[in-house]
Amino acid sequence: MKKQSMVGLFFSMFLRATVIILAIVIVVFGVVFISKVMKKDDGKSKTPATTSSPNVLTEAEGHDSLLYADPSDTTEYITASDTQEEVVEPIMSYDAKILVLNSTDEIGLAGKWCETLGGFGYNNTSASDYYTPQEYTRVISTSPDIGQDLVQYFNGASYEVGTVTTGSSESTDGYDIVIIIGIADGGM
Repeated sequence: MKKQSMVGLFFSMFLRATVIILAIVIVVFGVVFISKVMKKDDGKSKTPATTSSPNVLTEAEGHDSLLYADPSDTTEYITASDTQEEVVEPIMSYDAKILVLNSTDEIGLAGKWCETLGGFGYNNTSASDYYTPQEYTRVISTSPDIGQDLVQYFNGASYEVGTVTTGSSESTDGYDIVIIIGIADGGM
């Protein structure tokens, strides 16, 4: 048996390691490829959605109709402003008379929320209690034009148009908005 030099032994081991690594890479890519091919169809079409317009040149037409189009043809262009939905900003309820009701066992929670809302510019607030526990805060407005801006300050709050006639320790008459603080907004 012939004795190999250190350099020859190194290259021999390097070549073997390279072949093993390449074999592993090929097997991994093969498994990934097969899993992609064998994956069941989720019921959705894999064909991309396309639209066709008379102004689209296709290979089937066989001529350059768009290059030699009649200049008298009119084209309607759609701008970005035409396709965007109109965003309506909610009317801010800064001037509304707001009653904040605490439906939790946490003492003083309605008063704390009055202070918090005051920091956001809602200064015409009063605090009282609500006798039926609520999981989430409810914002109830007497008019659909106000109160929606208040929902953002609470966790999972709902917005309603109507009046609160029962369950409050104070009459809700004369208030534009009643906020019933739920358990999700406790722990201030």
